[in-house]
Amino acid sequence: LEFRRVLFRSNPDTGVLLQIDQDFSGISGDTTSIKTQAKLVGQTKVFKDAVTLRATLEGGVLAYSKGQSRVIDRFSMGSHVMRGFEPGGIGPREYVDGSVDDALGGEQFSVARFEADFPLGIPEEFGLSGSVFYDVGSLWGITTSDPDVLYKDNSIRQVVGAAILWATPIGPLRFNFTKALEKEQYDKEQDFEFSVKLADTNGLEDLHNDLTNQT
Repeated sequence: LEFRRVLFRSNPDTGVLLQIDQDFSGISGDTTSIKTQAKLVGQTKVFKDAVTLRATLEGGVLAYSKGQSRVIDRFSMGSHVMRGFEPGGIGPREYVDGSVDDALGGEQFSVARFEADFPLGIPEEFGLSGSVFYDVGSLWGITTSDPDVLYKDNSIRQVVGAAILWATPIGPLRFNFTKALEKEQYDKEQDFEFSVKLADTNGLEDLHNDLTNQT
C-alpha cells in the first residue's frame, strides 16, 4: 500500500510532501509481518530562488505478529537514506574479532536530513552547483541474546558533508564528501561517494513532481 499527498503548497517549488508505504508479508506462512515506512519532505527556495532548502524526516518499523525477523526482511540504510556510511555500515551487526563482521539490519530506523543547494558562481552552462548537508539518524531493533551482536539498541549517528552537483547529458552526477560527527566503533564510514542520478534525491524530485502535478 502507498499513500502520497502534498500537505502544503504555496508555489511549484515550495511545499510539504507526505509519503507512507506498507508491505504485508507471510499471511499464510510461518511468519507474518507489517513493514511500514513514512517520509515527510519540506522544501522552499530563498535568495531570489537561488538557494533550495530541504528537510526530510524518514522512519520505518517492521512489526511481527508471528515468527521473528530475518536479515532480508529488516531495514538496511544505504546512502540514499543516510549519507556518510557504506550500505549496511550502521545498525546491528555480528562482530567477532578477526573472523565475523556482518551487518544484520534493524527492525526500526529514523533519519532527519537537512540540505541546502546553491550556485557556485560560475556560468550556468557548465551545469555545476554545490550543496551542504547534515544527516542524523539510527538503525536498531533486533531480538537476540547473542553476545556477539552489537548495536541492538538505538544509537545516534551524525554526519555533515558537502557535495558538487553536475547536470550532464548522461544524467545528474553527484560527488559527496562526508565526515561522521558521531558514530560507533565498528560502523563502516564512507567519506566519499560518486553517484549518477540517485535513486532517492532526498525527496527533491518527488516533491517537485507532486507539487507540479497536484492541486
